Amino acid sequence: MNSLQLQRSLYSATASTFEELALLCPSGDMGVEQRQLPLVGAASVTFDGPLRGELVLSVTDQVLAAAASNMLALDETPAAALRRDAVCELANVICGSLLPHVAGRRAMFRLGAPRWRAADGSPAGSMAAFGAPVSEVLMGLEDGRVEVSLFLVNTWTSVEGVLP
Repeated sequence: MNSLQLQRSLYSATASTFEELALLCPSGDMGVEQRQLPLVGAASVTFDGPLRGELVLSVTDQVLAAAASNMLALDETPAAALRRDAVCELANVICGSLLPHVAGRRAMFRLGAPRWRAADGSPAGSMAAFGAPVSEVLMGLEDGRVEVSLFLVNTWTSVEGVLP
């Protein structure tokens, strides 16, 4: 799997997860205002198996509220803890959907419990140990956006031979 295939797989896993679980469809063209919205936090999921790393789903406030409301079938915006839990579940599902495409359907992974991180202006937390992401996706949803980053312990060139 090359980097373009990986990015397509990451985009597909993200889009289908948001469509099916949060009832939010990716917008075809993201406006300047959407791109400039601040990210309010991120959910991260670590994984270990044939590959080791972390998937990070960062969201704007608009997506945080809309995803949680839709997932919980509420007309009003849910409490902050429920909004964070909803985004953590989305990150978990994206990661679980992506890994079989990356390492093959027979590969077994252990996923860590999703964790919420408040936005602090830095893209890293435990991700700093993994270096730069091997793939990133930026996607407009509703009036907001999400950014998904995939980090691997190894560099892409050393992992490329492991991937089908």
